[in-house]
Amino acid sequence: MFNRNTVNALSDFGLNNLEANVYLTLLKNPGATGYRVARELGKAVSNVYQALESLTVQGVAIQKYEGKDRTYSPLPVKEVISLFKSNHENRIAALEDELQEFESPVIESAIYKINSSDQLFNKIESLLEEVKSSVLITADSFFLERLQQQLESAGKKGRTILILGYEDLKFENCDFLKLSSGKRAPWPGHWIIMDIDGVQHLIAFFEKPDTLTHAIWCNDQYVSYWIHFFMLADFALMTFFEEAHDKEEYREIFSRIRDIYNKYTHHSLNLARHYSDSALTNGLPD
Repeated sequence: MFNRNTVNALSDFGLNNLEANVYLTLLKNPGATGYRVARELGKAVSNVYQALESLTVQGVAIQKYEGKDRTYSPLPVKEVISLFKSNHENRIAALEDELQEFESPVIESAIYKINSSDQLFNKIESLLEEVKSSVLITADSFFLERLQQQLESAGKKGRTILILGYEDLKFENCDFLKLSSGKRAPWPGHWIIMDIDGVQHLIAFFEKPDTLTHAIWCNDQYVSYWIHFFMLADFALMTFFEEAHDKEEYREIFSRIRDIYNKYTHHSLNLARHYSDSALTNGLPD
């Protein structure tokens, strides 16, 4: 008998336990008769021939007649994987059609909590696939490097993509603003804030790469509208600070805006007292 994990993997794609073992035996002994396969597996000949017939019908094994004997060979591994992949995709497509019949056409506007990193990245990737006009995103390289291909692809389709980051990254078909304050990044972990079309937004924070601390997705259009313009204003303000802080011609306006900013920043207002999560409290930016 063969490795249980290998047999189970084949079973996941529709083969029963005996069929999986028969196919694996054929891989080792192509051109074998049913009697030989049965002897190798220590199984009843009639049951093995039933499994071989089933594998032939499924296209996983090939039957040949050599004189009076019927011999069987396995479909090559690459072709079997391609067959499984095609069948799997067809089942998913059929399931999607069936499930859409039950789906309500309108999703209630709300704020939804995301509980796992897999769920989070699936949601981010689906949002980037659905984007119709624009994306505003600020994140560290933990997120941006993983999402780079999708962001560039959306930009290539004519969507406007504005990214605020803290590391030296290069993006095609996107506008990228880099702040040199990356050494004093906003949180002591990995974060993302993303607005899609001004109608959806997502916020997430990882305390460590494998520890999702907080994540929400919101499709409330009113809230997302303001998130969009708050992010845009913040991007513009941070870029102004970045570009103007050491230029004499901007000294007066820079000082005036910085004084207003500092007056209402979290340190001046002692906002940390409102937070109960010490990980977030300790990580508030300077």
